[in-house]
Amino acid sequence: MSEQTTYNTTVVFADVSGSSKLYKEVGNDEANRRITDIVNRLIKCVRDNHGVVIKTIGDEVMCHFVNANHACTAAIAFQRIGEETLPIRVGMAWGNVIEKDADLFGQAVNDAAAVGKIARGRQIIVTDEFKTNLSPDNVKKLSVFDQVKLKGGESTSTIYRIDWEASANTQIASKQTVIMASIGTLQTQLVISFCRDDGNSETLTLTPKNMPLHIGRDQSCKLPTSSPLASRDHCHIDYQYGKFVLIDHSTNGTYVRGADGQQVYLRRQETPLLGSGEIGLGEQVSATNQFIIKFNS
Repeated sequence: MSEQTTYNTTVVFADVSGSSKLYKEVGNDEANRRITDIVNRLIKCVRDNHGVVIKTIGDEVMCHFVNANHACTAAIAFQRIGEETLPIRVGMAWGNVIEKDADLFGQAVNDAAAVGKIARGRQIIVTDEFKTNLSPDNVKKLSVFDQVKLKGGESTSTIYRIDWEASANTQIASKQTVIMASIGTLQTQLVISFCRDDGNSETLTLTPKNMPLHIGRDQSCKLPTSSPLASRDHCHIDYQYGKFVLIDHSTNGTYVRGADGQQVYLRRQETPLLGSGEIGLGEQVSATNQFIIKFNS
């Protein structure tokens, strides 16, 4: 009978996105060569950051890190590899596992697999338990992504995204958000209006309890758009420090025009949505932009 051990660790699933398309574009041999090279680079990255590879499943790597901060560093390194090759999607969860026959079992494995499926290319999605095991510096890299019911759970859990593309500009913008949000009264609601693809208008009333609101071309977004300049997961609106904040994580950026007519361009940055204004996804707010989102607090 095989021996088994139990311990706490961070379980990670890293999956190469777009591999099916690659096989169609370049053929089996070349696609297999490229995917194998990417997977080998991911494996090396795991070992370089004190992790253990459990197994590979096609274009996916399953691994674990006893130290959650090492897992965070490795996941960001995965995305750097993805910038040079194909997009990588990553799911991570921390918890107790059973190790048996060189494989891992348990709720943390299930949770990591679940958030890994939620993640899209260039995203790192993690559980709340993972967050509690990070250093304060790494916690700062997280933003709320959604409220979901994980497999086997009876209640919803908060999951987070690691903002691995954050730059010095993003950090400055975040500080400005904190400063601006500390001025004035708390916002209790934000009314969003936009035109649906069928030509009809729709209005959403946002409150601190129903955050975040994701906006993008992916139909899983709570506010989907068909704008050709929008990313699949373009941006989201969250509630921070008593204010509604727009956080961009797109390719083409987001424009926010306030009541004074001035437009602010965001790319991997964030800004509070104060008063009334308009939002442009990937292009400026103008009379010719048919995908404008209006807001009023």
